[in-house]
Amino acid sequence: MSLVDPHSFTDSSEPFSTHIALNLFLDFSSSTIIGSALIFLPTSYSGNLTLDSRAISISAVIDPDSLSPVPFAISSSADPIKGSPITITLSSHSSVLIVFSTSPSSSALQWLSPAQTSSGSHPFVYTQCQSIHARSVFPCQDTPAARIRYSARINLPLPLSAVMSASKLARRDPIAGEGSPGVPDSLWCSKDRIVECFSMDQPIPPYLFALAAGEISGRDLGPRTRVYAEGGSEVLDAAAREFRGVEEMVRVGEALFGPYEWERFDVLVLPPSFPYGGMENPRMVFLTPTVIKGDASGAQVVIHELAHSWTGNLITNKTNEDFWLNEGFTTYAERRIVEVVQGKDRADLNIGIGWKGLNDEMERFKDNMEFTKLKTKQEGVDPDDVYSQVPYEKGFQFLWRIERQIGRPAFDEFLKKYIATFKFQSIDTETFLEFLKATLPGIENQINLQIWIEGTGIPPDAMEPESAIYTKLLSLAQEFKLGKMPSEDEVADWNGQQWELYLENLPNSVEASQVAALDARYRLSESQDWEVKVAFLKLAISAGCKEYFGEVERSLKQVGRMKYLRPLYTTLVEGHAKEEEKMLAKRIFAEAREFYHPIARGVVESIFSKHIC
Repeated sequence: MSLVDPHSFTDSSEPFSTHIALNLFLDFSSSTIIGSALIFLPTSYSGNLTLDSRAISISAVIDPDSLSPVPFAISSSADPIKGSPITITLSSHSSVLIVFSTSPSSSALQWLSPAQTSSGSHPFVYTQCQSIHARSVFPCQDTPAARIRYSARINLPLPLSAVMSASKLARRDPIAGEGSPGVPDSLWCSKDRIVECFSMDQPIPPYLFALAAGEISGRDLGPRTRVYAEGGSEVLDAAAREFRGVEEMVRVGEALFGPYEWERFDVLVLPPSFPYGGMENPRMVFLTPTVIKGDASGAQVVIHELAHSWTGNLITNKTNEDFWLNEGFTTYAERRIVEVVQGKDRADLNIGIGWKGLNDEMERFKDNMEFTKLKTKQEGVDPDDVYSQVPYEKGFQFLWRIERQIGRPAFDEFLKKYIATFKFQSIDTETFLEFLKATLPGIENQINLQIWIEGTGIPPDAMEPESAIYTKLLSLAQEFKLGKMPSEDEVADWNGQQWELYLENLPNSVEASQVAALDARYRLSESQDWEVKVAFLKLAISAGCKEYFGEVERSLKQVGRMKYLRPLYTTLVEGHAKEEEKMLAKRIFAEAREFYHPIARGVVESIFSKHIC
């Protein structure tokens, strides 16, 4: 058995599936999906077909033509990271039908009660399949090396509606027999149910499969862009204002990187438990409501997810060990779009924030420098545990280094050729390097590619951004150590990003009185910008300002975005944290645990296991 991916049981000697047709019955009462997956292969095949699964019950594997059973086996012991392989024995089959149900503990699915939603009226469910969680929704070859097309019939209760990372074909009454053999007609055709049909005709890696269902409303932003939201007209109105420039962003992306290949670019604002800022699902980007800031600056996250339409979705890392190919390229592409849409000063600020984040990650991984490399070894490692800014920011720095070497016009031509050459493919770092050296002859003599790809830490030819605003912010942060607070004139034009960069560069050793004085003047703990609020609360915890512990608790119970959970929980429990702070963190997590998505729960538990005996 030769595995194609350290995080998958997929065997390189077996064919990749080409299309999966799904029937999914959403059972909110049991927090499960009951359904079937019809898996198509490129040709007739005899032999074993190995699929990934996690916490999925398989009730039957069937020949879809004869309806006779097909032999299969599920490993009796689950791998703690990869789950359980399903081995199906095929005999001249070009397709196979699997009847299954998910578990309430699915790592990809979060089922929310009405009380946990913004509207408070109806239940809600959504998926988060990156990095290796699609296998907990349906059995599949859950590796980005195996790209699939899919279609889906979603059976859900009235009056709910669904969205997917796919084209919506119809909303109609259920038809007798179409849910069979997974779901009997008595359930599928119940009078209080509706069916919505979707199709994804472009091949995607399984982690880009996405589904959400609940009380969802939408509004057009442009001819190929629409915003959806859970939470009623108030959230939808705010989201439409925040993202009103999305159509222009798509046009800018096309001018920089080539045609937009996904037809539509719609966004969905999810409930506040969503664990990421955004997820780049093609055709339907998922967003946290924390990106709605009221001044259109939340579009920053949308730009990143849009950039994935070319780098990440169109060209995908072959395995998570090559994750920088997704995120380094996308961070570079994001900043190019920002430069056009919002100006060079904003792009430079983003680079500055990223530079600070990259240096922080070097400290985080000082005891395991493997994860400061671009190309990493992840055998036996949960990718969620080592998720960091390294592939984003070190990857960006690498591409920026190449741009500086050959000049922007030449690099733009290189980037367009790269995208056109590998679109709708999954590639590894070695393939990229071969293409780089073939397209830019001699580049390996000008830049030490080995140090950038395989070396630990930050290479000596990485570059801190040069910007008057960036330099001024760092200077003011240094002055704070000496007791000088920025004046109101100095901060009059600051946006959230400038405050974030300033706060992130303040030393953790500042006095509690200084922190309190800063907040008394600028009310940072009350900021509506979550980046600013969390940066301030992290500083307050480090300084031992107990008067802010209540706000820390409210914040940790209000959102489930891991970008905020990770630093706040870590700061509460790491290093020389007092027992009182550790007990506070444990109590908050115990009370907020069910609010968090399963991926976020796992991250917090990992933080506790490292810092709390």
